[in-house]
Amino acid sequence: MAVSTDRVASDGRPAALVIGGSRFVGPALVRQLQGAGYRVSVLNRGSRNDSLPSGVATIVCDRKDHTALRQVLAGRAFEAVFDVVAYVPQDTLGLLAALDRSRLRHYVHISTCSVYLPADVWPLKEHFARGLRGPGNDYGDNKFLIEEILFGAYRDDGLPVTIIRPGYIYGPRNSVYREAFYFDRLVAGRPLLVPGDGTTITQFGYVDDLAALLVAVLGNERAIGEAYNFAGEYAVTLDGYMVAAAEAVGGDFGRDAGAKTWGQAGKPCIVHFDPQQVGLGPGDVRMVFPYKWREHTLRDTEKARVQLGYREASGLAAGLRQAYEWYAGGGRAESRFAADFRLEDEILARLGK
Repeated sequence: MAVSTDRVASDGRPAALVIGGSRFVGPALVRQLQGAGYRVSVLNRGSRNDSLPSGVATIVCDRKDHTALRQVLAGRAFEAVFDVVAYVPQDTLGLLAALDRSRLRHYVHISTCSVYLPADVWPLKEHFARGLRGPGNDYGDNKFLIEEILFGAYRDDGLPVTIIRPGYIYGPRNSVYREAFYFDRLVAGRPLLVPGDGTTITQFGYVDDLAALLVAVLGNERAIGEAYNFAGEYAVTLDGYMVAAAEAVGGDFGRDAGAKTWGQAGKPCIVHFDPQQVGLGPGDVRMVFPYKWREHTLRDTEKARVQLGYREASGLAAGLRQAYEWYAGGGRAESRFAADFRLEDEILARLGK
């Protein structure tokens, strides 16, 4: 079933369509598009559209129902289309078949840096080898296949596509249990478990910075047919990230424990462990550590800076403070994440902590 609730009449502004749009990246992108003078429509299943800014037209449709998608988009044309939630090739094929491209000037797809094959040279640049990595990398493999479809449509049909490859995205309203995972443990005064020695390097990108980069490609002919990495300007060790999260929590460290039993205020107790030593498989490790820990993730963002004029506005410290303010101001209850410390307690017991 497809339902349109257009409340904004055409007024001469360019029209943008956001697929997804109501959870995390979408609302930030919608706000940036409105600020750039676009008339914005959002297409999704409608479950969280109350989070959208005013003045946004909503189109309620399950994108996986390709017949309904063609029907609801019939007679609509957009200068810009942003696909925030294409996870398998069929998602992209269905959207391309349904779009009226008569006015389309830019099709922007959010991919992932997981499309890159393992490399011995760092940082990863956009021209480095991509491909299928096999079992355990379904997300990255499907994104790679989507990229191949879109680059093929650019070469064969002139689709004006730009691909953005983020790493870890963070910020208020994050729908993935990552920074809130650590806020839960910090306000409970708990130690933070880190597999390995904590020196693995990774990058994080603030959600509003990603939205700004997405909008920066519009009107830039140089961006058509290109891909751009997205990440924070600086990389950080895993231990450094834990310290930054604790500093964001600040005086609330240990609040829920009644006493700061681990570490000192703003300084978490970090416990390193060897998963094999404590009998944990990969799935168990993901339950106590929501990031990659065995490989560095360092991506070069010079191309976006040079070609698009992109600049990071929120560094990790400021971005985590914003994320914690949202969390502490009611976002924790809104997110409905379930904090469960049982496996961590078992690990601590096995370590004799």
